[in-house]
Amino acid sequence: GHPTRLIHVAGTGGKGSTCRFVEVGFGASARSGAFMSPHLFDYRERFSVNGNFVARADITRLWETRIQPFCVRRAMRNSSHVHSFHEVSILLALALFEEHAVEWAALETGVGGRYDQTRALDVAATVLTNVGTDHAHILGREAWQRVLDKSGIARPQIPFFTSETDPDALEIIRQVCAAADAPLTVVDESTVAGLTQRLEGDSSELGGALDEDSLLQATYQKWNAALSLAVVRHFLPAIEEGALLQRFAATRLPGRFRKVDEGIYADIAHNSEKMRALVQEIERRFEGHGLIVVIGLSGQRLPDAVFASLSRVAKTIIVTSASFKGQDPEKLRSAIEAVTGDTPTLVISNPRQALGVARSLRNGSADVILLTGSTYMIEQVLNPDPYLRYMSANFGWRTHVDTEATGTVQLTLPKPPPAVR
Repeated sequence: GHPTRLIHVAGTGGKGSTCRFVEVGFGASARSGAFMSPHLFDYRERFSVNGNFVARADITRLWETRIQPFCVRRAMRNSSHVHSFHEVSILLALALFEEHAVEWAALETGVGGRYDQTRALDVAATVLTNVGTDHAHILGREAWQRVLDKSGIARPQIPFFTSETDPDALEIIRQVCAAADAPLTVVDESTVAGLTQRLEGDSSELGGALDEDSLLQATYQKWNAALSLAVVRHFLPAIEEGALLQRFAATRLPGRFRKVDEGIYADIAHNSEKMRALVQEIERRFEGHGLIVVIGLSGQRLPDAVFASLSRVAKTIIVTSASFKGQDPEKLRSAIEAVTGDTPTLVISNPRQALGVARSLRNGSADVILLTGSTYMIEQVLNPDPYLRYMSANFGWRTHVDTEATGTVQLTLPKPPPAVR
C-alpha cells in the first residue's frame, strides 16, 4: 500500500551498489530513492533521494514526530513489540520516500532475505546479486541453505532478477521462482561483456572517460550495473540507454573503492567474496605497485578466507581493530599466520595509528595503501568529525542494562571525546 514502487535487493555482495544503480536508473525519468546499509560516516547515508543523501533535519523531524511515537505506542501496548534498529531504519526510509514523493526506490535487505524484515513489504521487483559465505552462522553452513534464504524474497507474479553464476545456486533459484510463480531473468557473463564493451568503447557515449571514483571503474561493479540495467529496462523499455549509461558512469558511493588521499584507497570488502573481487581489481589497477593493507574485521567473519586473497598481493598487512563488534587483532593475526605466508603482518589496535604506520612504511608513489574490512574500522580512520567517531566507537553509550540489580535501563554519562588539536 505504500505509494513508492519498491525494488527489493538481496545478496552477499553488491547490494548497496545495485541499489544505487537502480536509483540512478529510475531517476532518469522519475523521482527515485534508495535505502542502503551500512553507512560509513553518517546515518543519513542510508537514505537517498534522487542520488543525494537526505538532510539530517528530515530524519530528526520524522523520527521525533512519526516514528518514535509509533514505536513507543507499540511497545507500551506489548513489550515484545520493541522495534529493532533495522526496523526503525525501514520505517524512516518509507516515511522519507513518502514525504519526498519518491516514485521508485531500491530497498536493501539486512541479512538474508526470506526472514528479513524488508520481506514484509509489497514490492514491484526482487533482485538477488549473488550468494556467498557471509552470515553462515545465521543463514546456514551449507551453500544451499543460504541460497534458499536469499532467494526467499521471491513473490508470486513479481519479476525476479539475478546475476548469480554458480550452476547449483541457479538451479535452486529457478526452483524457488517456479514454486512462487515469479518470472525469472538471469544476467549472465555475456550480458556483462556486452555492457563492458560499450563502456570501454567510444567514451563520447559516456560523456567522457570514467573518472577514478566512478563505481564503474571496478570490473565487479559492471555486474551490478548490468543487473540494475535489466531491472530498469523491464519497467522502462523505451528509455534511452546512452543517457542511462552516462548516469551510471557518474555514480559514486562512499566506501566502494574510493580514493581518499593520494595513493590511499578505501573499500568495505568485509567478506571473502568481496575480498577476492577487490584483489582482482587491485591487480588490474595497480600492477607494479607495492600494496600496504590496513584491515579490521567485525562480527563472525572467517579471517583465513578473507586474508588468503590479500596475502597474494600485499607486501605488508597491518591488522587493526573495528570499533563495534570488532575481532581482536591479536587473535586475528594468530588465525591468519597459516595463510599469509612470508607477508609481514603487524598488529596496531588503534585504526588511526595503523594508517600512520602504513604511511611511514610507504615507499613514495611506488606503494599504494588500502583500508579495507569492517566499515566501523574505516569510519574510525577517515571520519573527520571526532564526536561522530566517538559515538560510532561506543555504540549504545547512552544506556546500559543493570541485569544484576533491577534490570532497568539507566542513563550513564560517558567521557567526552578528546579535544581536537
